[in-house]
Amino acid sequence: MLCNAKKSVSMVVNAPKCKNRIVSVSFPVFKLGNATVQFVNEFRYLGHIITENQKDDDDIERETRNLFIRTKRSVASFWQVLS
Repeated sequence: MLCNAKKSVSMVVNAPKCKNRIVSVSFPVFKLGNATVQFVNEFRYLGHIITENQKDDDDIERETRNLFIRTKRSVASFWQVLS
């Protein structure tokens, strides 16, 4: 299997609420061949934002902004047709 280390990232999700289920608090550097894979708090995958806290708030905010922008454009073009 071929992996592109420049396009790959690593993310550690938040620890479980139950403290006796924590496996480790520090993680070693992850490598693909000779390249080090970057650790991130969030990344975009198939158009969705995935975060370490497993919430979709950032993705919902992004989609809400896009909806407002598209609505404003539609209203503006509608008013241009009427004028």
